[in-house]
Amino acid sequence: MGESYSFISNSGWMVVLCGIVICFVMVQSALFLKSAWKRSEEIGISISDRKKIVKSSALFSIVPSLPILISYVILMPALGRFFPWLRLSVIGSATYETMSANMAVTAAGYDSISSGDFGPDTYVMIMWAVTLGIMLSSLAVLILKRYDKKLESLNAGNKKLGTMITSVMFLGMMATFSAPYLVDYKNVVAVATMILSAGSMYLLERAAKKWKSLKEFSFAMSMIVGMTGACIVSNLMGGI
Repeated sequence: MGESYSFISNSGWMVVLCGIVICFVMVQSALFLKSAWKRSEEIGISISDRKKIVKSSALFSIVPSLPILISYVILMPALGRFFPWLRLSVIGSATYETMSANMAVTAAGYDSISSGDFGPDTYVMIMWAVTLGIMLSSLAVLILKRYDKKLESLNAGNKKLGTMITSVMFLGMMATFSAPYLVDYKNVVAVATMILSAGSMYLLERAAKKWKSLKEFSFAMSMIVGMTGACIVSNLMGGI
């Protein structure tokens, strides 16, 4: 990490500010759990069933959270220990944080976030970029109110059409993110990562037909396979 901004990213003030937000969310989660436990008792769910639900939910949360942990390790050298901890544990996502941070540093004239030699002004710009971007998405409840009503009317008239529209929009969004890597066939690491991720996802989905519990982990595991493959290919390319 560049020494020019480490006094911000790893400062005591940063850990205090990030810790306050994370503690607030943890308390909120505990209150929701308490309310859910109380309500489940009121509707007659036995304590043994409630314990099974808590246990299974905790177990099924471990593997899907592994890509987030890996993303934290990736972002930590560039953004410090505390800000990625806040973003990935509260409101951000692995894909969004990496993408937004990269867009911010490239706009400032750097190659990518892995450069790690930018100044405090660029670091602060990254913090604003990822924060404001996610704030706009939280306002979608108000901004997209008319869109939601229109979609509801479409679903009422033709449910298949409404489902198709949302699916096409999602695929278009993913295509926009993926297109730069798909057409850049000279980027061996990116191509290998996509092939490995897609191949593992296909195999895991096939296996999930036999082992139903595997379905919950297929996406996370395919991401881990892709990331592992990217590391291996990068090292092999570096040795050539």
